[in-house]
Amino acid sequence: MSEIATSTSTSAHSTSRIPISYTRYVFFVMFAISFLNYLDRYMLSGSINIIAGELHFTVAEVGYISSAFLVIYTLGTLPLGIWADRAKRKNVVAISVAAWSLITALTALANSFATLFLTRMLLGIGEAGYFPAGTALMSDYFRRSVRSRVLSWWSIAQVFGILFGTALGGVLAGLYVGSWRLGFLITGIPGLFFAWLAWRLREPRRNQADEEAFEREPLPVQFAGREEAFPVQTDVEKEIVSTSSVQAQIGPSLRTKLLIIETFLASVWAQIRSLLRIKTLIVLTTMQIFAYFVVYVCVVFLSTYLQQQDSYHMTSAQAGIYSGGIIALAGMVGTIAGGYLSDLLGRRYAGARVLVCGIGFLIAAPSLAVTLLSGKLTLFTIFFVLSSILITIYQGPSTAALTDVVPARLRSTAICVSLLIAHLLGDAFSPTVVGVLASSFDPTNGEHFAQHVAGHDIAQALIVTCVPALVLAGLIGIFGSRWMGADVVAAERASAVAA
Repeated sequence: MSEIATSTSTSAHSTSRIPISYTRYVFFVMFAISFLNYLDRYMLSGSINIIAGELHFTVAEVGYISSAFLVIYTLGTLPLGIWADRAKRKNVVAISVAAWSLITALTALANSFATLFLTRMLLGIGEAGYFPAGTALMSDYFRRSVRSRVLSWWSIAQVFGILFGTALGGVLAGLYVGSWRLGFLITGIPGLFFAWLAWRLREPRRNQADEEAFEREPLPVQFAGREEAFPVQTDVEKEIVSTSSVQAQIGPSLRTKLLIIETFLASVWAQIRSLLRIKTLIVLTTMQIFAYFVVYVCVVFLSTYLQQQDSYHMTSAQAGIYSGGIIALAGMVGTIAGGYLSDLLGRRYAGARVLVCGIGFLIAAPSLAVTLLSGKLTLFTIFFVLSSILITIYQGPSTAALTDVVPARLRSTAICVSLLIAHLLGDAFSPTVVGVLASSFDPTNGEHFAQHVAGHDIAQALIVTCVPALVLAGLIGIFGSRWMGADVVAAERASAVAA
């Protein structure tokens, strides 16, 4: 991680200097937390086929349980993201980690569809506050010139979490009846330790890394000469500054709590409206709606698909290790490549981060179609690896692009607004949609899944939903990349005016 930027503030209002060794420590803590986040989340994916048999629920109900987590997760991101913009981000991260770790351990006690459904809902609440606060925290430790690479490396933790979660879930579930419960106990406990480490982190100043980088370096080439194209304050900036001044008035001078609440809600709504005027934010969010749909249903149903007798008839352990391993290794390649490629192209084209995402999705569409239609394990593996690389290219660049085009003080809110829309319209209900479609393709009304011959039904449901979604995501990213340069300049101006 030699690319990681050090925060050596020289401004009068700065916080204490943060040495490069400490930024590396922060990266390690956040990397470990992100790993546990996805380990806990995808433990169910590797074991769901066995759990469904033991607790007696259908392939459609597999989708319901997966959606239960994401619906609550999605609805929780907005209030918790707003909280993160008004509190210490490291505390929001710590509380979220402690909450989801306890709930993961409680999942081991589930004894029916209803109780498993409930614990997955509660897990969504615990994880909702982490990503907006964590991303904003990381963005203030690492400057824009390396941010895409740093966030890509950070995203590798997600890939490893999916690998070990899916693989461990599949292996443990196949040991004996009820052995799947061990996985949730094993993965829940370490989170409490890392919650404590997160609580003890230093809180950087908002936009600290970019401010210090700006003092040392001139404006990047791709943005030079463009500043006169924008007024001193855009409409978005004026509204952000005005709402910030309203927030500053919330204190002892206001006489009633009712007025405080009313003013607070008005300022939040004004900020959300301002954010939704940023074109690149709309492009990224729309692109992620389709991307999230594809990624989540593939991970949820892949292990189950591989275990069907009319597909590849793998055991629970084989399916978990195979699917988790390929997703992790290919995802790691795609995630790192996306970060470096977007930073490299970004020297010549301001919208490179969005463009790289779009190209990856568009090429992934035919690759995924061949994967699901192959019928041969060798061919399936080749195109599944290729599809995984192309789909995960977006991880680092899209997150970095989002933080680039939004004023620093509103990054957590912007992330949670984007997540709310993308998850709610993208993957929150995608497992339910695919599960119901797979059931509808079964002429025996559920007997295919009960007899472990639902592979064709699941593949058909994935093809008719995921392939068109990838095409749309790709086109949106490619044509929407042209607005990023102007939005970055506007965000920098808004941050300066607000300061």
